[in-house]
Amino acid sequence: MSGIMSATSTTQKAKAKLPVWLPITSTLEMLFKHHLDIRAVPKKPLLRSLVEHTTVEEDKRKVAMLCSKEGGQEYMTKVRDSQMTLLELLAMIPSCMPPVTVLLEHLPRLNPRPYSLSSSPLATPNTISWVFTLVTEPRPGLATTWMSNLQAMTEVMVQPRTGHHFRPPQDLSQSYVMVGAGSGLGPFMGFLEERRVRKRNGEEMTGDCWLVFGCRSKDKDYLFKEVLEQMVEEGVLTKLSVTFSREEGGPKYVQDSLKEDKQQLVMWLVDQLASFYVCGDARGMARGVQEMVEEVVEKEKGWEEGEGVKYVKKMREEKRYKEDIWT
Repeated sequence: MSGIMSATSTTQKAKAKLPVWLPITSTLEMLFKHHLDIRAVPKKPLLRSLVEHTTVEEDKRKVAMLCSKEGGQEYMTKVRDSQMTLLELLAMIPSCMPPVTVLLEHLPRLNPRPYSLSSSPLATPNTISWVFTLVTEPRPGLATTWMSNLQAMTEVMVQPRTGHHFRPPQDLSQSYVMVGAGSGLGPFMGFLEERRVRKRNGEEMTGDCWLVFGCRSKDKDYLFKEVLEQMVEEGVLTKLSVTFSREEGGPKYVQDSLKEDKQQLVMWLVDQLASFYVCGDARGMARGVQEMVEEVVEKEKGWEEGEGVKYVKKMREEKRYKEDIWT
């Protein structure tokens, strides 16, 4: 794995080319560690290539079935739905010995993992921070497992990207609502740190700020509890609503909390034209929050059916409804 390899133009395969994101000269260790996503679900073109490098007939039949039209459902069930990796696939067909060139051709790029900063350059100009959830299911997360094992003073390679979409309002007279669950609280801490610095610097702050944060337990994952409570005391944060999904009493999820305060929510979003930010899981939380907002503004304002959906769409067009979400 430590030998030097180079791409060459003398290959006999028609239309063969090295993916543009692979270095021309590298070691196999560097390629498989930093450039190739060996945990990605194998796609059918890779499976077809594996057939000719499988020697035992039973193994060959298995992989041939998975990439055939007849085996479409089996592929979906065994490979795609179960998020099977290349290593798990090769363990299932042990007589398959693909050459490195096949893997270089078919394995996808190991993409950088984007994280939103939880810090503000106004508050900590020489320090950046971000919040992440350690992923353990269905398998340990690649980036979060690595980050959770970092030691002090370890060098970390980052690829900074400037985002102009998900930022707090520059106008301190503009009110806004922030909704986040779990590590979705991260960017909002950056929002609040910036707001606090500007307030301490004497800037006039007439707009209100409301944070709705969802976590599991008061004692285990109520992140930044003391800091948030202090910001309420300082007047940086106008309203703080926290939900605990694993505890008795009170709203369980952020959308439940917003619905509980529906009159105030509608006043902020419709009457005061406040901005609305959502950060967290796209499938569950973000979708549930949007549907709740659509329902609440429609019912509380006495609008006709479908007007709530139109209003949220209008908010998006006006860039007052913003999301930083992931799947």
